[in-house]
Amino acid sequence: MPISPEQIRAARALLLLEQNDLAQRAEVSVITIRRLEAALGASRITPANLEAVRQVLENAGAEFISDGVRRRRVAPPDTHTLYQDLRAISLRSGARLRKQE
Repeated sequence: MPISPEQIRAARALLLLEQNDLAQRAEVSVITIRRLEAALGASRITPANLEAVRQVLENAGAEFISDGVRRRRVAPPDTHTLYQDLRAISLRSGARLRKQE
């Protein structure tokens, strides 16, 4: 599904991303972002650059739908995995503290 300049602007606003932040993450210029968000500028952008911007926005949580954009729903964290990760962090921290004594 092709995305429109309005959807790009809306996704950036939804994710609280400035143009320069989006450009840096997508490894494109700010001019490219401005062109993508302009009504007629998107036709002057390579498909690879458009795809890079789209990927950054989607990875940040945007979901493009037929008539707009919305924040992608995130599955709740697995509590057992979360507990294991936090326990591992606390054990490493305790070991470091013991070494400093």
